[in-house]
Amino acid sequence: MQAFPSLHPRRADNAVPAELDLRGLPPPEPMLRALAAADALLPGQAVLVLTPLLPMPLLDALASRGLLASASALPAGGARVLIRRREDDDGPTGD
Repeated sequence: MQAFPSLHPRRADNAVPAELDLRGLPPPEPMLRALAAADALLPGQAVLVLTPLLPMPLLDALASRGLLASASALPAGGARVLIRRREDDDGPTGD
């Protein structure tokens, strides 16, 4: 699994969310990698993922994890999904 750079909060290089282009991957890789990136987020962090389809199952999985997500269709096909962990969220292992 690859590391996700620029995901540290309150750093100048985190002004723009990290971006992962998952459009060229076969299923289920886009979903698995998007969830891995989302699970790695610290409070207040975000990641932008580009997916081959409008990812309704991904959006459902993110909601069940308590993450904020918004998706929009891309003109050339696929979707852009912004995933953000709330500032007050300690993550999947926190209480």
